[in-house]
Amino acid sequence: MSDWHSLLDSSLRKTRDEPQSRYFQLATVDAKGRAQNRTVVCRTFAPQQDTIWFISDIRSAKFAELTVQPNAAVCWYFTTTREQYRLNVTATIHTPETGNALCAEYWQSLSRAGRQQFLWGQPAAPRTHPEQPLQVDESDPDAMPAHFCVVALQVTEVDYLNLKGNPQQRQRFVRQGSRWLCKDLIP
Repeated sequence: MSDWHSLLDSSLRKTRDEPQSRYFQLATVDAKGRAQNRTVVCRTFAPQQDTIWFISDIRSAKFAELTVQPNAAVCWYFTTTREQYRLNVTATIHTPETGNALCAEYWQSLSRAGRQQFLWGQPAAPRTHPEQPLQVDESDPDAMPAHFCVVALQVTEVDYLNLKGNPQQRQRFVRQGSRWLCKDLIP
């Protein structure tokens, strides 16, 4: 495991009791070439595969954007440890059609409330009665919908910044073949 894996794993361990530490920002590019940024929830960090996993909906804009352009960027800031990770990533999307067992595993790990969010309707569609609770399709709340997906972000480059201390620490990790090379940088 390279140094950035240990750093990120340590950040996650130190902040595991803080729910916000699981959230990171994912930047993609839309069909008009504009940057799009949103917060997603890290479901799994697999350091052995250089991969971060999250779940999504194939009806969402991020699905369309990552399908056309799988290269994206992640910014993950840990408030308590004052560490920032900027990651260049390449996305691979697994749907029930292409990766049913993997999708089923993630679907089963969700709470009932988490599953219901996938049954509210088309993401970004107009909400006709915002004062009312969202309606959930209750036909079979345990059945994984066809629009559920799991996204694997393969990390290709890491820019790490630790804002604690003086001087602050900044390192860039670049993959070269099967190895990661590290270069210390001026913050």
